[in-house]
Amino acid sequence: MRIRTIGIKGFRGYSNQIQIQASDLLVFVGKNDIGKSTVLEALDIFFNDGKGSVKLDKDDINKVNLAAGDDCIEIYVEFEDLPASIVIDATNETTLADEHLLTETGTLKVIKRYQNAGKEKVFIFAHHPTAPGCSELLVKKNSDLKKLLEDQGLECQDKTRNAELRKAIWNSKGNLELQTIEIEVAKIDAKNIWEQLKSYMPLYSLFQADRKNSDEDSEIQDPMRLAV
Repeated sequence: MRIRTIGIKGFRGYSNQIQIQASDLLVFVGKNDIGKSTVLEALDIFFNDGKGSVKLDKDDINKVNLAAGDDCIEIYVEFEDLPASIVIDATNETTLADEHLLTETGTLKVIKRYQNAGKEKVFIFAHHPTAPGCSELLVKKNSDLKKLLEDQGLECQDKTRNAELRKAIWNSKGNLELQTIEIEVAKIDAKNIWEQLKSYMPLYSLFQADRKNSDEDSEIQDPMRLAV
C-alpha cells in the first residue's frame, strides 16, 4: 500500500485539520518551528503505535483546541495500491471492495483518534451500506448474520464464513443506500480485517538527525534493522 494523503488535526501546532498530498518524493521545506517535524512525528505515532521514536503525551494536544474543550488528536492516512484480497482467518478470503471498506474513489482511509492523548481508536472512512438490514454487518457475529439471512429468506452456500453471509445479504438488496461513514474497527470481522491490513502497511522509521547520535542510539539502530 502507498500513502496518498495525510491528515492531522489537534496535534501540537495544528489546530484545524491539514491535508498533505503524498507522492513518490515528498519534501518539506519551511522555517524553523513551522511544523515540518510534527508531520513526520505524527506518522511515526500512526504507524508505530508509540513503539517508534515518538511517544504521545498530553503536551501534544493543541492548546487552542484544549482550551475550547477538544482534547482529541486525529491522524489519518489514505492509501492506494491496495492488496487484491485479504484473508480474515485461515479460510475466509475477501476483498476490501466486497466489504465496502473503500472510499468513493477506491482508496482506503484509516483514521486514528487519541482522546486526551490516550490509546488510539481506529476508524475506516468508507462508502458503506446504510440501508436497514445492511448496515453494521461487519460488527455482527456469525450467529447474528445467520439469523438476518434466515429472517429475510435468503440462501448462502457457506454459512460458516462471515464474508459469504454478508455478501449474500448485500447482493439481495437492490439499493444498499451507500453513504460515506466511519466504521470503528474494534469488533468481530472489522477488527480481524484491520489486524490483517496492518501487515500490508508501509514500514515507517523516523531518523532524527538534529542532535549528536552514536551508533548505539535507537534512531540509528532501528532504521538499519529495517533496511537489513
